[in-house]
Amino acid sequence: MIVRFFASALVILTLAASAHAWPLSYGGSSANRVAAGKGTFPRLLVISAAGEAPFRWIVSLPPKRLACIDANGTLWIFGLGRAELHVLGRYGEVASPDGPPVVVALGGGRSAIVAVSPEGRLLVWSEGVLRTFDVGGALSRLTSPVPVTIEGKGWDDLLAVAADGALVLIGSLPSGPRVVSRVDAHALPDSRITLGSLDGSSGLQAVVLSDPTERYPHGVLGDTIEASAVTVISVAPSALTIRFRYVVRAPAVLEDLIAIVAPIGEGRRPAVVVVKSGPRQGSSILVLGWRGGGLDVLAEGPAFGQSDRWVHVIGAADVSGDGIPELIAVNTPHLEGVLVAYERRAASLIPLAKALGYSSHADGSRNQDQAVIADMSGNGRLEVILPRQGRDVLAALELTRGRWEERWALQLSGPAQSNLVAEDLDGDGLLDLVVADRRGLHVFVSVR
Repeated sequence: MIVRFFASALVILTLAASAHAWPLSYGGSSANRVAAGKGTFPRLLVISAAGEAPFRWIVSLPPKRLACIDANGTLWIFGLGRAELHVLGRYGEVASPDGPPVVVALGGGRSAIVAVSPEGRLLVWSEGVLRTFDVGGALSRLTSPVPVTIEGKGWDDLLAVAADGALVLIGSLPSGPRVVSRVDAHALPDSRITLGSLDGSSGLQAVVLSDPTERYPHGVLGDTIEASAVTVISVAPSALTIRFRYVVRAPAVLEDLIAIVAPIGEGRRPAVVVVKSGPRQGSSILVLGWRGGGLDVLAEGPAFGQSDRWVHVIGAADVSGDGIPELIAVNTPHLEGVLVAYERRAASLIPLAKALGYSSHADGSRNQDQAVIADMSGNGRLEVILPRQGRDVLAALELTRGRWEERWALQLSGPAQSNLVAEDLDGDGLLDLVVADRRGLHVFVSVR
């Protein structure tokens, strides 16, 4: 089934604030793109709004709001009505279009949107007011901060990549954001920070792709600079400490921007999932686990055996129904576009099922968030939602009896331009879906 839709008009409404559940463009702080809950697709209502330029980044800002950054760097705040999207705020060309907005808690039930300006300053929007802060050093404009709650405070601190590659902890967000700790992580300028407890303790670790190199000039992720290491950093109140740096041997690189933290296979402890690439082998999926005080290889998937062939990892979830998480990826999303479910067997990742003709990433883009795993149809089985190869149709595939099957599809008015958001936007307990194409922003609302 393909659902078609058309754009609707815009009206002005007032603001409200609440807690958030989808704070980052890829969902949670682990970057595992799996949404909890269920929807009613393909039974849905479509609500659309036009913009002045294509929307690149979207996050959910409960209750019933969305924050977007378009290709010009304009920050938009939308309110979701029963049949319309309402513009609640528009701030022209204030944000870097290369970094997504992020939802953070300010305490007292208040939430805010943070982003980075083209000059590397911190932008904070809350209750209809946009403020700009110099936090004590320029931030990278190619990525975004990550909220982190430390010591049970009622508000978030921020972890961010600085313009010089350091990782910084920003405190005092409600009163006056400033850097309270800094560590020289040598992070990629466009790397996203992910969070997890890798060593099984109650402590929190940040994971970032680091040690830039130009020894593999493929360029599918926005430039020819790739990482040669994964750096793990312990996060404590007012203190960041490098725990470990896993380095790949030359001429290989880590051709990725987001290290996913997720359980793979039967083990319950989270692993770090990245993409390793080289001039002869192309790409393979690398799974790293915490052993003996550092990261070590747990498993690796098959390589393509040819240069300039990339794999995009979406996340890890039990899509087969056997209770064990599979790893979901798209092989060569710019060429054949093969959706693959991998299972871990000892030190290998073995393909379980493949489906040809899907694309989860646009060549040359820093946006790796154009796919999500969720039970959008509400039948108790997880689906992988991503564009078809032409990128103007969103399809949902379910793994049934060892084969991928399309359950439903949504016809867009042009190629997808933004990340996908899967979240209960209207507060009815059902998952909704958001994406932008060249003509505007589109919200697909589950209906009872």
